[in-house]
Amino acid sequence: MSATETPLWQPDASRIAAANLSHFMVWCGERHQRRFENYDALWQWSVDNPEAFWCAIWEYCEVEGDAGVRTIDDITRMPGARWFPEARLNFAQNLLRRRGNGDALVFCDEESNYRRLSHDELRGA
Repeated sequence: MSATETPLWQPDASRIAAANLSHFMVWCGERHQRRFENYDALWQWSVDNPEAFWCAIWEYCEVEGDAGVRTIDDITRMPGARWFPEARLNFAQNLLRRRGNGDALVFCDEESNYRRLSHDELRGA
C-alpha cells in the first residue's frame, strides 16, 4: 500500500489484542524467548526460522497426530516444498474435536443468507 492510500478499515487496539494472531505471537514468544512487537517481526522470524515457526504452529493449534521427524522437505522449492512430510493425522478427527455451541461453520451467500453450525451440530450432521 502506498503512503497516499488509506485503508478502508483498521482494527482498534482491543480487537488486535483479542485476535488469535496476537495470542499466538505472545505464546510463541514465550516458548522461543523472543518478543514479537508486531506482525512484521513474527513474519521475519518465520522466514528466518521456518522449521521452528511451523513446529510452533503445529503445537499452538494443538494438532492431534504425529508430526514426524522432518518439518520441511525441499524448502528452496517454492512452490514445491513439502511441510510435515512424515505427518500422520486424521483430518476429520482434528476438525470435529471441539464441542459446544460455538460456531464451527458459518456460511453466508451473495444474498446475505446465513447458516451457522455449532460444533455439536457439526458432530451430529
